[in-house]
Amino acid sequence: MSLRFALALVLALVFAAAAGAKLVSLDETTKGFAELGIPIPNLSVWLVITLEAAIAVALVVVPAWGSLAAFATLAGFTVFLAGLIRSGRPAVCRCFGGATTETVSTATLIRNGALLVLAAAVALVS
Repeated sequence: MSLRFALALVLALVFAAAAGAKLVSLDETTKGFAELGIPIPNLSVWLVITLEAAIAVALVVVPAWGSLAAFATLAGFTVFLAGLIRSGRPAVCRCFGGATTETVSTATLIRNGALLVLAAAVALVS
């Protein structure tokens, strides 16, 4: 197994876990999306679940492309979460559905930063 594939597999598991947790706790996740001010939370939840699942599959099937999609998605999520922190409005992160109810914080951004580094590594490692 190549290093790229091993890293891609780890990242794929993170995305699959996030999608699965959101799916299992759909009502809580939808409520969380609404609390975050995400437009049309019922639809947005399904879009995010589908995106995360598709990225998980892409990371396994075509790691280079999957890593780019993962990086872009994580960057978007991180910018959104940083804006929440900057606003000073406390918000609960349901990044892994109902499995997490932590308040969005610098720790959330650090976790996302680590995942961004992992996505970049998958893209750059041959």
